[in-house]
Amino acid sequence: MKVCLYLELEKLLSRSGIYSAFRNHLQALKTAGVEVTTDPQDRYDLLHLHWLGPKSLWYLRRARKKGIPVVLHAHSIGSYDFAGGFTGTSLVAPLYERYLDRAYRLADALFVPSEFAKQMLSERGLGAVFVVSNGIDLSRFRFSEEKRRIWRERLGLERFTVYCSGNILLRKGVIDFIEVARALPELAFVWFGQYWGPLGFHPRMYKALKRRPKNLLFPGFVREPEGAYAACDLFFFPTYGENQPLVVLEAAALGRPLVLRDVPAFSELVHGVQCLKGATVEEFIAHVQRMAEEPARRLALSREAYRWAMGHSLPEVGRRLASLYRAVLETAQPEKMG
Repeated sequence: MKVCLYLELEKLLSRSGIYSAFRNHLQALKTAGVEVTTDPQDRYDLLHLHWLGPKSLWYLRRARKKGIPVVLHAHSIGSYDFAGGFTGTSLVAPLYERYLDRAYRLADALFVPSEFAKQMLSERGLGAVFVVSNGIDLSRFRFSEEKRRIWRERLGLERFTVYCSGNILLRKGVIDFIEVARALPELAFVWFGQYWGPLGFHPRMYKALKRRPKNLLFPGFVREPEGAYAACDLFFFPTYGENQPLVVLEAAALGRPLVLRDVPAFSELVHGVQCLKGATVEEFIAHVQRMAEEPARRLALSREAYRWAMGHSLPEVGRRLASLYRAVLETAQPEKMG
């Protein structure tokens, strides 16, 4: 079995979670002993697409004509995770979802990173949908005291530090993050991630960013996230909608306790066991303050979160991918895979 794992516009997407998931799957397949190529012009038995640009759709249709099964990795489920992102996405979200539905129906199977995403797509009648984690490289995202020291000096951090990571977009909960930082001036806050200027403009968010408190840093995108994140003490993600963000897995792998918004994508994590969940700024303030004041509680939550992350390790993901690929190849009818 030889698989083509293809990501169109790889360089353009190099700062995205899609790219990270693609690289994780590539490494996971190698650990599972699956022969893999990233060149869609090569010969292969199955095509696995991680994005749906025009080239990807062309290779998809070509593969179908040749009788080669095609798997699409549904990093997006439609309006839910598209609206409220880049400028104008809320206006075109319905059209975007219809485009996805048409493209997804061309595949032999859809892979999604969470049970929530599976449910959403299955309810739209999009055929065979299977959960495959984006994965986490536990050998890379391993806590290092040395990296922590280096990055705390680089960022000028001396206090208990709360962080988040992701594109600076309204949907990610940036405004709530800013308000929590404002309410807790005794703590340091850091948001790692790209600011897209006009491409990610929203008037409320822009105003909040201009008025951000002095205890909040925006260092931008970092190429050594395992070190930058280790410099911080608590991961706080007030996002309004996700599928399975890699930053949560990365934080858990690094032993950072988690405070999350209570959204369906995080249903796999239990409040009070692997994380604390909230829905309002007031709840987030209380959770963050509690974590800052209770080291034993932080340790207990981070240990359970790490156990959860272990279930998403690259060897586990590689075995899952190989099993589903074989089923697609053997049956060519994914609905019989069970």
